[in-house]
Amino acid sequence: MNEPTDVRRHEIAKRLEYWMARRGLTRQVFADRIGKSVSWVDKVKRGDRQLDRLSVLEKIADILAVPLAALIDPDEARRSQHCADEVEIAQLRDALQRYDGLISDGPGTIATMPALRRSVAYGWTAFQASHYQVATRVLPQLLVDLQRAVRTREGDDRDQAAELLTYGYWLAAGVALKFGRTDLGWVAADRGMVLAESTGDLTLIGGTARRVVHAMAESPDETSRRNAVALVRTVADRLEPGMGTATPAHLSALGMLLLNGSIAAGHQGDARLARDFNSEAATVAGLLGGDRNEHWSAFGPTNVGVHRVAALADLQEGGRVVEYARTLTPQQLATLPRERRANHTIDVARGYAQWGKREEAVSHVLQADALAREEVRCRPATRALIRELVRSYPRGSKPSAAFSVLARDVGVAV
Repeated sequence: MNEPTDVRRHEIAKRLEYWMARRGLTRQVFADRIGKSVSWVDKVKRGDRQLDRLSVLEKIADILAVPLAALIDPDEARRSQHCADEVEIAQLRDALQRYDGLISDGPGTIATMPALRRSVAYGWTAFQASHYQVATRVLPQLLVDLQRAVRTREGDDRDQAAELLTYGYWLAAGVALKFGRTDLGWVAADRGMVLAESTGDLTLIGGTARRVVHAMAESPDETSRRNAVALVRTVADRLEPGMGTATPAHLSALGMLLLNGSIAAGHQGDARLARDFNSEAATVAGLLGGDRNEHWSAFGPTNVGVHRVAALADLQEGGRVVEYARTLTPQQLATLPRERRANHTIDVARGYAQWGKREEAVSHVLQADALAREEVRCRPATRALIRELVRSYPRGSKPSAAFSVLARDVGVAV
């Protein structure tokens, strides 16, 4: 037996099994698509000699919609498994472009409300743990199921379904914006806004408005960014009158809306407005009384501080980013979901880079990668920071081995 070849085949077989599961392909479906028997598929999954043939591997890669290198090259295989890929992003896009759940019952049984609620919670738990690939795979069918539930339920069940669908649109917007797909983030947030307004629930309206603000603030169009700031004030004025007796969820929706306003203002270069929005959010956090995660908001005093750091980084205030970040203790940051903590660590890295402290910036990027790999390796904004740091090394000098590996893994030449 040629041991290296045998080992290689078994490694390829494991990648085949991984991608079959990730694409949701059963043995029978995969066999039908490749034009072979189920027994043939089973043999290949055990590392059959067929995996030595390039023509077979090319056909398998084509059916799985992955590059051939994702099957045969260990480094590319590892890289390709980190993030949601174009197939999964396309499925999310297609789900957001579908209207069958809104205008027809469609085939199949309709999921129960407890099952839908569990699925929404599962998607949000994955997102807050920075498992964006998992959240992306859950969303397409979940959105259609929730749309159908809204269409077919009545009374309290219909209200619950509308609430869950709003959360689904929030999740879709969050995932899309993480991947730099502002267009999809806008569609999801806008759909959520229409639905939230139809419920009349100010908590849902405030929570959805913050996603609209996020999408608009990320737009390259200056008018959109101005409209984002205006929307914050308009919706905040609707939510603020009831603050004295508001529920924690209501306060959290208002607080996060104001924090998104601070980031939108930072994108516009308006330091005063960013500070004012952040101060208003701090007041709301004081009423809330501590760090909470109402409706997956992670709102509270710590998140107010984290958003202040982010706004300062957007304003290119490197030294102040680092200075203020030092006031947030590890104990405070530990109250936040992993997604927030990793995002904050990247913002601190941005501050160090702006301040000219390259090695400190690199150290924080590596810390973020250890904390939440997908937050670092799957976001275009973070990859751009890594590229900037690599390019900052003078001729004849190179990053550390660990940072070099990370850079290559995200496609940055070292």
